[in-house]
Amino acid sequence: MHNLRMKYIDSKKLSETQFKRYTGISWSTFDLMVEQLKMHVPAKGRPTKLSIEDQILLCLSYWHEYRNSFHVATSYGVSEPAASRIVRHVENF
Repeated sequence: MHNLRMKYIDSKKLSETQFKRYTGISWSTFDLMVEQLKMHVPAKGRPTKLSIEDQILLCLSYWHEYRNSFHVATSYGVSEPAASRIVRHVENF
């Protein structure tokens, strides 16, 4: 299957305009989201498969592209329930 997602490391190559077209938000908003979410990372438990940055990109692709959780999960290599949990978690913060 073709990997449709853009990992955070790849997204860093995008200009401000390109990033906003891709995600629907500015780099400064994205950085603020990362900062806020990092404050709510549990100290214990199993580490997540995706970085916080990739979790936010997953959520943004769900919101911005109107993709369903199955498509987002497939693109990011996680289960559909995991994708739904990530979206809910990001939305909560």
